[in-house]
Amino acid sequence: MKYYIPKKAGLFFFLVLFTSLNFGQTRIKAMMYNILNYSDSEVSQNKTPFLSTILNEVSPDLLMVCEVVDEIGSNYLFENAIIPHNEDFKKAPFEENQSGSYSLQQMVYYNSNKLIFEESRVITADTRDINQYTFKINTENAEINPIRMEVFVTHLKASTGSSNRQRRLNSIQSFVSYTNTIASDSYVLFAGDFNFYTSNEEGYQYLIDNRNPIIMIDPINRPAPTFPDDGVDYFNYDNYDSTYFWNNSSFSDIHSQSTRTSNIGLIDDSGSTGGLDDRFDFIMMSENFNTSSDLFYVNDSYQVVGNNGNCYNSQISNSNCSGTYSQTLRNALIEFSDHLPIVMEIETPENTLSTYTLSKINFISSNITQDYLKIFLTDKLDKNTIKIYTINGQLISIKTPKNSSENSLTIDVRHLSKGIYYLSHQKLNNPLKFIKI
Repeated sequence: MKYYIPKKAGLFFFLVLFTSLNFGQTRIKAMMYNILNYSDSEVSQNKTPFLSTILNEVSPDLLMVCEVVDEIGSNYLFENAIIPHNEDFKKAPFEENQSGSYSLQQMVYYNSNKLIFEESRVITADTRDINQYTFKINTENAEINPIRMEVFVTHLKASTGSSNRQRRLNSIQSFVSYTNTIASDSYVLFAGDFNFYTSNEEGYQYLIDNRNPIIMIDPINRPAPTFPDDGVDYFNYDNYDSTYFWNNSSFSDIHSQSTRTSNIGLIDDSGSTGGLDDRFDFIMMSENFNTSSDLFYVNDSYQVVGNNGNCYNSQISNSNCSGTYSQTLRNALIEFSDHLPIVMEIETPENTLSTYTLSKINFISSNITQDYLKIFLTDKLDKNTIKIYTINGQLISIKTPKNSSENSLTIDVRHLSKGIYYLSHQKLNNPLKFIKI
C-alpha cells in the first residue's frame, strides 16, 4: 500500500532527512554506578550476568563506577559484561587509591566510537581519590574544532555525624580547588556516590557555590527545603526532621539507595538494606552544559535507572513498584548492587566520526509509515535489540530479533501517535529518524 504525502509533508521530510544526514547530532549517555565491592571473587562473578542485563537495557556510552576492589576485578567486569555488551568499549587506566586508608577504587569505561580518551590524573582527597579523565568527543571535526570534556569520579565518606559531613566537605573542597587549574570554560562532569543526606549539607552547598572557579549545578535542581533560621541543629539526631532531607516520600523518584530491605537470598549479601529512601548517587555538571550550543545537557534525561517513583522504603524488585522500568531490570538491579545507576545525556550538534555508518541499517521503502516500519541490516542483527525513542528521548519500544540469522525486521508502530521518533541499535552511532503519519 502506498501513501500520498502532501508537498508540505514531503518538504518537511526532506528537511528532516537532510538534517539527519548532514547535520546530525550525537548523544552521549553517561552512567554512574556504585557496583558494591566488585572484584573477581566468586560472588562478583556470579552476579556479573545481572550487570549485562542492566547494560543491555541502559546502553551507556560513558560508564563511571565506584567500589571496584582491584584491577583484576575491573578487568573481569570489562571482559565479561562490558565487551560482550559493546565491543567498541575501552577502559581508562586503573589507578590505585592514594587517599586515606580505603582500598575501593573508581573506574571509567567508554564507547570509543564516541569518546577519545586523552589522559587521566589522580586528585588526592579525604577518604578516597578523585579520579579525573579527559575525553575528546570523536566528532568529524575533532582535529580542527575539538570538544573536550573533563570527567571526575569519586566516592565520598559515608554515614551521618558531623565528622563524616566534614570529611565529605573536605573532599569537595579538594575538587573545587583543583578546578582552578583547568580552563574556566571546561565542560565538567562530577559523578559518584556522594553520600549526601540533604542539599543543606556543607559539602553540597560548597559544590554548587556560584563563586567557584567552575560553577557546578545539579541537573535536576531538586534541593530539599532549607533549614529554618531558628537556631536548631537539624543534623542533630534529636532534632531530625525529614522535611529538610531527601529521605522523605516527596523525593521518592530520585532515591538511589538502598535497593534492598533484606539481603537474604541475594548473591551478594554485603549490601546496605533499609529500602529506597536516600539520594546518595549523583552526576553533577558544569553550568555551561545549560548555556553552550556545542555540547549541552539533554533536558529531562537525568534518571535514576529502575526507580519508577513508587518504591519509597521498599525494595526495588517489589512487584508494587512497577512502571516504566521492567520487573526483569529491577530484579537484576537488586541482585547486582544496593545502589541504583544514575544516567544523563549530553548532546553535540556534530556527527561522531565512526566506523559505523547509516548504511548499516536501511529503511525498506521509506522511513515514513502509518503502520509498519521495515528495516534491513547489512550485518547480522545478532542478539542486539532495536530500540525506539520519542523525540524527547523516552524509550517506548524494544524489538529483539528472533534468531541470529535475521537480517530484516518489521516493527509494528500502529500504536504510536503521529510524530517523529528515533530508531536505535548498537550498530548505529547516531539514531535514525522515522515519521509516523
